[in-house]
Amino acid sequence: MVTTTTKTPSWRLPIALLGLLTVGAYGLFLYAFGAFITPIREDTGWSNALVSGAFSVSALLGGAGALLAGNLLDRVGARPVLLGSLVVSCASLWWAASASSPWEFLIAWGVGGGVASAGLYYNTTMAITTRLVPAKERPSAFAMLTLLGGFAAPVAFSLSGWLVEAYGWRDAMRSMVGFLAICALPAVLFVHKGTASEHQHDVESDEDETGFLTVREALATPIVRRWLLAVGVSHMSLVAVQVHHVAAIEATGVALGTATTIATIRGLLSLPGRGMVGPLVNRLGLVSALRLTYVFMGVGTTALLFAGPLSTVWIFAIITGVAFGSVAPLQGLYAAELFGHRRIGKMMGMQQVVMSLAAAAGPFLLGLAEDQTGGYTFPLIIAVNLNVVALLVFRPPSRLTNRLTGSDA
Repeated sequence: MVTTTTKTPSWRLPIALLGLLTVGAYGLFLYAFGAFITPIREDTGWSNALVSGAFSVSALLGGAGALLAGNLLDRVGARPVLLGSLVVSCASLWWAASASSPWEFLIAWGVGGGVASAGLYYNTTMAITTRLVPAKERPSAFAMLTLLGGFAAPVAFSLSGWLVEAYGWRDAMRSMVGFLAICALPAVLFVHKGTASEHQHDVESDEDETGFLTVREALATPIVRRWLLAVGVSHMSLVAVQVHHVAAIEATGVALGTATTIATIRGLLSLPGRGMVGPLVNRLGLVSALRLTYVFMGVGTTALLFAGPLSTVWIFAIITGVAFGSVAPLQGLYAAELFGHRRIGKMMGMQQVVMSLAAAAGPFLLGLAEDQTGGYTFPLIIAVNLNVVALLVFRPPSRLTNRLTGSDA
């Protein structure tokens, strides 16, 4: 009798390539943009509102385009979506570097950043990961994807800053477009699966191929509506604190140089936070691990709320830095389990719409609250309570309770 064995394909290389893509996409669109604002304004005389408005436009367009990108992912697979998004975003962002008016820049960056946000962000790469990786190994895969993606901030901040100083903002932006292309092309070339039909040949069980078929069907389910509320309010708090935390630290009496140093260290602490996802899920279950993360975000932000001594500021930085790293992979894992895999691209796109609206609203609302109250006390109270809402509202669906909680009952 001859026994044949089938070797399970390794998912580590494609996930590593998707992580590298994240460094290029997040690095240019999210982090490098901050290094361009002041040089653009000083060189052109364009208003800060119009330059910054380009980022808001790209965030909103990214949310709107996420549903289209997810639907295309389900139908045609990873390569066309990644390649099309890369080509359009690079062309538009290159155009932005040559813009002669603020409105031209707003349109060019808005389109380029929006397409990158819709087609090259976690809503797409996590959906691809869900289909590439067996269920039992997904916590490790999501941790690897986001751990590599976590290097986007330190790499992009340092690289874009050096390029701006050496060559000016226009050539620096063009160079960062090239950096995006270099980071993304390996994933475009070698990560090719992702359609629903391809996944049907690799499912582990009938349960692994469950899930919603349409956005209408998903939104008709109370557990999905509660989850979208949870992920929306938590993301609103997370992004708002991310945008305002340097100023909030300064408001405690800390010098700007010290505040930015603390912020940098806080960002680096997100890396071990991402690496802890697998052990946390294995030990506590997915739901408990995610709830614990929301608790830590709330407690850490409360520390900044009552900050006086520098030690309290460090408590904020350490706790929220680690928790910040855990949020994205845990929310991605929960969404993959909740939505099922039949139309995971479309479902992740639906979730990205909510997160994009939250990301656009959160910093504005906290900034408005600071303007009205003259300090960060009330804005931080809002941020803490948003995490409390997220902690309380979401529930595991009954059919997935055992898998999500880690229970064998």
